[in-house]
Amino acid sequence: MLGHATEVELDGQGRILLSKELRDFASIDRQVMFIGQGNKFEIWDEQRWNERRDQWLAEESADEGGLAAELETFNF
Repeated sequence: MLGHATEVELDGQGRILLSKELRDFASIDRQVMFIGQGNKFEIWDEQRWNERRDQWLAEESADEGGLAAELETFNF
């Protein structure tokens, strides 16, 4: 395990089985969220993800300008 990342294999139906250690580490009970981009993703307990997301959004709102202001400077 490196950085709490673990390679897993898919079963015959395309499912993955997370080890008990990973489920315990992530406090995963039943409902999960897949968060990611490209060929990598994180699996979060749904309730913990929602709490963390709300926290990050609140911090962003409190920050003057923040990421939203930085994104406005990009040209596509």
